[in-house]
Amino acid sequence: MSVKEVVSGLYQLTNSGINAYLIDDGDLGLTLIDAGLPKHAEALEQDIRTIGRQPSDLSRILITHAHPDHLGSAKHLAANGALIGIHPDDAEVARSGEIGRTMQPGPGLLNGILFRLVIRKRAEWPAFEPDDALTDGQVLDIAGGIQVLHTPGHTAGHVSLLWRKDRGLLITGDAAANVAGLNYMIGYNDLDLGKASLASLATLEFEAAVFGHGKPILSGASAKFASRFG
Repeated sequence: MSVKEVVSGLYQLTNSGINAYLIDDGDLGLTLIDAGLPKHAEALEQDIRTIGRQPSDLSRILITHAHPDHLGSAKHLAANGALIGIHPDDAEVARSGEIGRTMQPGPGLLNGILFRLVIRKRAEWPAFEPDDALTDGQVLDIAGGIQVLHTPGHTAGHVSLLWRKDRGLLITGDAAANVAGLNYMIGYNDLDLGKASLASLATLEFEAAVFGHGKPILSGASAKFASRFG
């Protein structure tokens, strides 16, 4: 368990190498972006307490995509009334509470090795009914404005989030990773779509970027995306 304030008001909550993000919007409550594995529920609640808030302060949970390491604890954490948002193309998977392996490895030898080691053939989590549909271009009234970017490829309904803070911060979900340098994720449902989504992100302007897996990039992030994926 690790809690780190990445930029003012944004905390990275890391459990088992999986990052969730917490935005503290003062009296308007907390927004959690992704919700770890089902077994991470208590750890995430403790992470929230670590920053001086309570799990009951959660008002929204935004899910970047319907994989067990990103929505596994969503139902538990929403028990006090937090609203859960996810893209419509991933909503049915969230409702089903299970997924089979449908992905192919991402580019590169390391991704191929990690794919075989990490990606399970089937996974389950507590199923839930999403409250909100996250749609492309939508601007959420959270902490000055967060824009939803539909970035399919890793899953059909994968979204990234562009926070209009300072010079911009991109929350990539699993569109990309920054484990051993900025790179493709270890797996994609549709690799060509994933590459197109990353090329689209590479045209945007943002100073910082954070990832579902790996370290944040705190300066010059859009230039690094353009160099890698443009």
